[in-house]
Amino acid sequence: MRKHLVWVMGLAAVVALASVGTAVAFTTTQLINGKVTPTKRPKAERVPATLFVDVSATTDNPNGVPSPATLGKVDFDKDGAFYQKGLATCDPSQFTSATTTQQAKSACGPSQIGTGSANILIPTGPSTAAINVSAVITVFNGKHKTIVLHTYNTLSGAQTLVGTLGPSTGGSKYGNTLTVQIPPLAGGTATIQEFNATIHKTFHFKGKKRSIFSAKCGADKKFNFQARFTFNDGTSSTGTAASKCKQKH
Repeated sequence: MRKHLVWVMGLAAVVALASVGTAVAFTTTQLINGKVTPTKRPKAERVPATLFVDVSATTDNPNGVPSPATLGKVDFDKDGAFYQKGLATCDPSQFTSATTTQQAKSACGPSQIGTGSANILIPTGPSTAAINVSAVITVFNGKHKTIVLHTYNTLSGAQTLVGTLGPSTGGSKYGNTLTVQIPPLAGGTATIQEFNATIHKTFHFKGKKRSIFSAKCGADKKFNFQARFTFNDGTSSTGTAASKCKQKH
């Protein structure tokens, strides 16, 4: 696996060097899809729910590889809320590039709040097909209002992303924003083309049942999502989506 990784990294470096002085501006479009279940929820009271989010990017680049993202911000409707107090936390500093999915679960099992998958593209040339790598995502509750995203693939091993949850910065219809700094992949040329996760976790704290995520069905009868991404080429793109709901009386 190490030899394979070295080869891929070397190939990525060659591609990067070959493109110097011949850079062409391509458009990267950010997309998002999401769903909250159950779809039938009270109008005024938030109830435990399952949150699914899928972010992806498309491009007009002939090789099909979008510009690598450096910063991602995902906004969630104000009808939803995250509750982390009292839930076990995971320290991401214990993970290395060799930490497998099973090892991550063994180390931080009580704090696991979700699973998902990612699709990583590594360019091989200006107009040739990219190497497609699938990764397993395991989501953990982190300290200080963070979400730990452990990714693992059989080609390059593990990488850990840490997102920070805070009040929305994306507009009045949103309540929370998850901000994630995205490190360079494969020498800075590879990109996470798609990333999805399903989050659900109930637990007890001070004698009460809590949920990592809860939601209601407000007056507009939908749950809004927004993805705001900044890319390595200096551009940015915003995608929006909405999941319909029914009010439970």
